[in-house]
Amino acid sequence: MIFEFWNKLPEKACVHPVDEAIVEKYKDIFELQIPPGHINGQLKTSPVIALFLNPGFEEEQEFKDEECRHLLFEQLKGESDFPLWFERWRKWFIPRVNIDGMSDSEIAKKVSVFNVCSYASKNAKKLTPSVLKNIPSSQIAINYLHEVLIPQARNGERFIVVCRAAWAWKIDKSFECENIKFVNNPRGGHFGPEIRGLIKNWLDLRSKK
Repeated sequence: MIFEFWNKLPEKACVHPVDEAIVEKYKDIFELQIPPGHINGQLKTSPVIALFLNPGFEEEQEFKDEECRHLLFEQLKGESDFPLWFERWRKWFIPRVNIDGMSDSEIAKKVSVFNVCSYASKNAKKLTPSVLKNIPSSQIAINYLHEVLIPQARNGERFIVVCRAAWAWKIDKSFECENIKFVNNPRGGHFGPEIRGLIKNWLDLRSKK
């Protein structure tokens, strides 16, 4: 599914061939010189999934470093911890998904960020429904959420937090259950104390099984 899709990305390419035509049409929206950012963290196995819209963008020296770029491409496999070594991303990630009693490195292993759109932008407001519905990789991400992750969450195997862009993920409050929660303030996308507590209790119970 999604991992097989990204496995077909040509080496060092920043746009998937299947997405090229539509992304080129909207190239004024996206920053296409950096690796795709659908997945940050161990999406294949991480117990907690945080849903967002797409990666933000600011000029960063790390994007020009070949080793850094290689590690970002590796993220698409869904087998690596969230990249805390990327300092600005660390400062964005930890305050939003912090779980009481866990170190930053533990959080990076247990929480994966899943973006509905893989391509970074400076202004997320330009990512309208009409744009997203035409991007093949976004539709694959939506399918993966609905066909794999949501059933797993309903079975108690994963914990999904809808942090931003519920509309883009085609999910609303009717999906909410014990292991699928919506943040109170989707503008910031922070878990908040209530959701953090629920996740902590669920992880504790999970570890005892």
